[in-house]
Amino acid sequence: MKKYIYILAALFGTLFISCKDLQDLSFSGIENVKIIKMSQQGAEADITAKIKNPNRAAFTIYRSELDVTLGGINAGKAHLTKSIRIKGNTEQLYTFRIKSDFSSLTMNDLPKLMSLAKSKNVRVGLKGNLRAGKFFIKRNYPVDLSESVPMSLN
Repeated sequence: MKKYIYILAALFGTLFISCKDLQDLSFSGIENVKIIKMSQQGAEADITAKIKNPNRAAFTIYRSELDVTLGGINAGKAHLTKSIRIKGNTEQLYTFRIKSDFSSLTMNDLPKLMSLAKSKNVRVGLKGNLRAGKFFIKRNYPVDLSESVPMSLN
């Protein structure tokens, strides 16, 4: 029994020592937006973003909620549909599947939004906190991006 306690203590000690001095993830920008599905109730899209992880350890970005603007129109809240693993010591592109509801849109905004869906480039804004971490250590990373990106329909 004592053997198991020592092994468990060694595992927890290693876990906490390996997670010291965590540096922040950085979001370098949005590369692409691909509309998967769009209706009056909401939209589903893939957003490709460049993320830099300066840490040796890989992280997981958990399901989070962000405020989205499309072409200056408040498009409501977007929810990440699944968690994404960010590799350690890398800067690469990751694709996030988001679902957005159009609850904050007025009837006047819907035609503008439909015309944006047909354009080649659109100004996309994301604001909020992404929750990322590993094991029991979790942090919120602020995201405040607004960029003109190419848009494609599925």
